[in-house]
Amino acid sequence: MSVARRAAFVAGVVIALIIAATFTTTGAPRDRAVGTGTDVGTASTWYCAEGTSNPNGRADEVIVLGNVGTTKSNALVTVFSGSDAAPVRRSVAVAAGAVARVKVSDIVAVAEPGVLVEVRGGPTVVEHQIQRGTDQALGPCAREPVPRVSFAGGSTMKGAELWLALFNPFPDDAIVDVRGVTGDGVRAPGALQGVVVPRFSRLSVPVHEAIPRADLVAVEMTVRRGRAIAEQSLALDATDGRQGLALSEGGVASRRWAFPIGLTGSGHQERLVLANRSNRDVRVTVRFALDAAAAVEPESLILPGTTALAVDTKRVPPDVGFSVSIRADRPIVAEMVGANGAPQPADVRGLAADLGFSVGARRWAVVPARLDAGSTDSLAIVSMDGRPHRVQVVRSDGPRPRVVARINVPATGRQLVDLAKLVSGVNVAVTVRANGPVAVERESTRPGLTRSRAIPG
Repeated sequence: MSVARRAAFVAGVVIALIIAATFTTTGAPRDRAVGTGTDVGTASTWYCAEGTSNPNGRADEVIVLGNVGTTKSNALVTVFSGSDAAPVRRSVAVAAGAVARVKVSDIVAVAEPGVLVEVRGGPTVVEHQIQRGTDQALGPCAREPVPRVSFAGGSTMKGAELWLALFNPFPDDAIVDVRGVTGDGVRAPGALQGVVVPRFSRLSVPVHEAIPRADLVAVEMTVRRGRAIAEQSLALDATDGRQGLALSEGGVASRRWAFPIGLTGSGHQERLVLANRSNRDVRVTVRFALDAAAAVEPESLILPGTTALAVDTKRVPPDVGFSVSIRADRPIVAEMVGANGAPQPADVRGLAADLGFSVGARRWAVVPARLDAGSTDSLAIVSMDGRPHRVQVVRSDGPRPRVVARINVPATGRQLVDLAKLVSGVNVAVTVRANGPVAVERESTRPGLTRSRAIPG
């Protein structure tokens, strides 16, 4: 080998070593998140933005880890509370097929905790539960930061608190802009522009103070610099007849949406909110599929540019369950806000918000299957491609996964699964396996009202 070729070979080796040191085995940069201080790219990483852990906080947070595999997993839960505070960590082992719960206040009591969960071992999904008094909400933690996150179902009328939690577990400060699309157009107060989210910090933004007295507020967060995770909570105090706590992880605009769960009558109300963040009008078609033999004609409407509006669901007969499908000629954001009020019994009154499904999957994880020992829990499953599908519900606990239900999901409409008949314990995860793309959502009542999307993949 000539001297020139030998020099080129050595240079190539050095470059390769530098690249290998910069990236993990999966190709993710080392600074993807800072938890252990080491390479976390090979771990399953989850970001839980909303929640508090200080005494009398507005949203006491519990991390819920569900292992849906056949081997043990190990989770490292890291709580960040500011650039100047050292993160606090706790290791949690999750047995195969089990569910583990970790109160964030047991790790550290702070007003602004941002939680990062890194999992190795068996396939484990991460959700978190927030509670305020007797009101509670549950939802998946985020998988990765995105440059723009949209919500639709917010309100800042009297008696409402609308919080946007911004979490930055990365080594650089982030700068974000926040605006609200309302029934009267866009509101982007200066206080919500150029918001700095310091590194290793969580920041709560009181949207109800910056954009007050708006019946509909579809919040949008755009990252100007850096990376951040956003999550929204809505608390209502019964001033407008609705009371409870709702949690939303947000999403991106889409031309199609599906909602597996809907119900009207007997003190229950559904509010389907559509938000158009663009300047152009959008043509939208909303279809209701009823559990009963009755039918409701599709509704076609024009959603003006930079406007949010609520679709009337009272056309559905009282006490009839339904699902909703939405098609639009341009991307929009859609969210359903359900509320149980009087004359419902006190233990089922509550509030729930769920962003619709824009894509389906063949596998979904439901963690936990039961909210608690006394709750009434069910799954609603809809087809996402207009074709019927065969579905299996699988319990993950025990020595091996086992099928506990086989059902057929119709091409239109939904199929309900009573989880109380399939699962008796509260620390059990289930998976849903389908032969085609479906969407899966869980609803729990007693206590309150809670809805959460199953986790795909």
